[in-house]
Amino acid sequence: MKKYLIGLVVFIASLSTVSCNSGGGGNNSVTPYPYQTSGSYNGISYSQLGNPPGFTDYPEAYFPTFTSSAAMSSKIAYGRNTQTNITNLSAYVRMGKYICSATPIYYNPKENVTFLVGAAHCFIPAKPLADTLTANDLVANNLVSVYNGVSQDTGWYESFPTTAVYLMKNYCYGATFDKPGGCPNFTAGDGVAGGQGNDLAIIQIPGKYANPESYPTVVPESEYPQELSMAPILSVGYGLNTQTPASPDSDLPRGTMFYVANYFYDKTDTNGYHYLYNSFFNSASNGYAALICGGDSGGGDLFWTGQKWILLSEHTYGPDDACGTYYNYLPNAATNVGSYYSWIESIITSASPQDWCNAAGNNCVTNYGL
Repeated sequence: MKKYLIGLVVFIASLSTVSCNSGGGGNNSVTPYPYQTSGSYNGISYSQLGNPPGFTDYPEAYFPTFTSSAAMSSKIAYGRNTQTNITNLSAYVRMGKYICSATPIYYNPKENVTFLVGAAHCFIPAKPLADTLTANDLVANNLVSVYNGVSQDTGWYESFPTTAVYLMKNYCYGATFDKPGGCPNFTAGDGVAGGQGNDLAIIQIPGKYANPESYPTVVPESEYPQELSMAPILSVGYGLNTQTPASPDSDLPRGTMFYVANYFYDKTDTNGYHYLYNSFFNSASNGYAALICGGDSGGGDLFWTGQKWILLSEHTYGPDDACGTYYNYLPNAATNVGSYYSWIESIITSASPQDWCNAAGNNCVTNYGL
């Protein structure tokens, strides 16, 4: 089975092709069915954490209505988009003709700038050097725009240029590629020997994005819900929408926010590969739900603590033939944001993020000024 990076969908024209890589699958040794509803967070059961401000019946209200059918069930592409408050928790990102998703995490009122978390592979058209990433490898800032709202069809509330994008120098370490989405490093068991993924980006935009009081926050992993506890997770993305099937896939609509509720299933940690698997499990015969499709990359998996939203992970890769469908062993993998907590905090709290990024030893590269 092959894996593929799930961003980099062409906005209007045909679906872009991204490179795939064969490799092993996920872990289905624990079956989250029937749902384990007895989990808790800081001693409070999940069912008693309450509703986020402006939301009703979270998370049950955000399960799709098609849960009786494996063909149309709990995945972003069959999710809902009627709660406009969720636009405070998500962002639509355009990189020229390609689209991805992102999550706002911090607004600096003194500098009047906003930072968002996205996926690194959305911003690298090619990588000619195996062991490092340079500023010239990143997409130019004038090609990147960030939008707030449900969709272009209903009218974006706001749009923003980007000031900078920040990536780790060891993104896709050990590998080269010559087209968007071409990094072959998915796990330690595939890709190049000794390679790394580190598929995470920080996006800086001028001004205040949506409502900062509603932003999810980035926290250390010690504040995460326990894996395998079936903690309710809200997954958001602006990728391909398969609610109205089309052939070929290039005719599928895209660029509309959808969201679903699912569960925190499992996580893995190896050098350069830190993933969470947030996959709704319909039944033992159907396996994992591939929640995400092309264009959802960088979108967030969010958990409501009872007091605030926290960003657990951002969508990275999935099975190449399971966009918005069920698959029997390989769940979608989302980069564990908490694993990069110190790196993220260093950028968003710096008085001069670009200077911090350019300083020797900080494992950072930026397209600031390019």
